[in-house]
Amino acid sequence: MRDAKQILLEFQRQRDLLTAFLDQHENQKEMLRFIQSPTLGRLKELNHHFRQFCFECRFIHYMSKFIYFQSINTIRKLRRNQLQPLEEVTGEGVAVIGGEPEQGFIENEFGCPVLASAIERLTDLQRKVIHLHYQKGWKLRRIAESFRVTPQSISKTHRRALEEIKKRMESEKHA
Repeated sequence: MRDAKQILLEFQRQRDLLTAFLDQHENQKEMLRFIQSPTLGRLKELNHHFRQFCFECRFIHYMSKFIYFQSINTIRKLRRNQLQPLEEVTGEGVAVIGGEPEQGFIENEFGCPVLASAIERLTDLQRKVIHLHYQKGWKLRRIAESFRVTPQSISKTHRRALEEIKKRMESEKHA
């Protein structure tokens, strides 16, 4: 009897599938019965229980992975569907991506004519990036997707626009 329990404890120390199998009380009893009096019938019964346990483990693992990847795909689809149409057709039939900043937004929002004049002096692309990022709340990655350019390009344009605004505001402050 002691030898059987020692063998059982040795199996449990291995921390693998067999350990998880033996953590169940019923399976421990089956294993102890087989160790105490090994017969072909008990071996087949123990083997059947172990195979059934392995199948359940594989099935649970498969289902958890399935649910995980389905949730990722669902999130991707939701994000893709949340993107608003980026091209709007104007009265003349010309497509404008993202639109222009609303008139007077900078002055109304911040009450700063120096900032408004600095933004007005930016290039069209820089103004659109600043408008979409700060007024519309878009992420730079989304802006890059709308213009069909790399996120690095939009990040660089954004950084240069901010540097230009800072430079113009500092020069106006000292003038």
